[in-house]
Amino acid sequence: MASSLTCGAMKALAVTGLMALLAPQAVAQETPRPFEGVLYAIEERDLALPVAGLIATVTTREGMHVEQGEALLQLDTAAAELEMQRRLQVWEDETAIVASSERLRILDNQYQILRTLLNTTGSVSQDELDALQLERLQTRGQRDSSQVQKALAELEYQLAVEALDALTLKAPIDGVITHIEKFDGEWVSAGDTVATLVDLSAVVLRISIPDALARRLETGSPVPVAIEGIGPHEGVVTSISPVADQASGLVGIDIEVPNLTGNIRPGSRATAQL
Repeated sequence: MASSLTCGAMKALAVTGLMALLAPQAVAQETPRPFEGVLYAIEERDLALPVAGLIATVTTREGMHVEQGEALLQLDTAAAELEMQRRLQVWEDETAIVASSERLRILDNQYQILRTLLNTTGSVSQDELDALQLERLQTRGQRDSSQVQKALAELEYQLAVEALDALTLKAPIDGVITHIEKFDGEWVSAGDTVATLVDLSAVVLRISIPDALARRLETGSPVPVAIEGIGPHEGVVTSISPVADQASGLVGIDIEVPNLTGNIRPGSRATAQL
């Protein structure tokens, strides 16, 4: 019996010793590791115009903060403004509709009189009545066509307004102008980049980590980030690559860091503890 207890005690001591040996290793595995990467702006836009033209004025400058919808650059608008005014006058002109409507009213009255005479006294012929009816139909067609033309003129006016608006480059988002490519008096082609706009309300730290570590993370996981020259910040995982790099086996992740004060510069280096 004593031998049995001694054996059991020895097993317990062995298990306890094994756990003691493994415990430091487990703790070591849980120690955060530093992963360094580069900070990028959360959003960067290369701005261009959909039409070609001569730049009349640039209303912004590099380093200037702009709001969404704010005008940044405008092409020469003289011809577009004249075209818009012409289209407006065509749309507002109701001469043809008024004339055809009045003529149709007169013809309707004449038709009613002739039909009454035909049915009562027979002083007019059926041919005369038919000819007047044909004239009524033609006049009604002219009036309807004029109404259609007026509707088309309204659409053409709206297109002219949009064409004029397209000559002004507006900020698509809030941000900071980091580069201006074209200036007053220069010609710009459709699609040419004329300025770069960056959203600095947050920055993104892009790093690569081992696949095993990436599997422990999920979108929304908080991550402590140390920014070079600034200090510690709190970041959040916003993206985890679904594939690992074939050569290194590492997985790319994005960590978003708020930058409400604007003191964090894209291009700086930072370290995440994971």
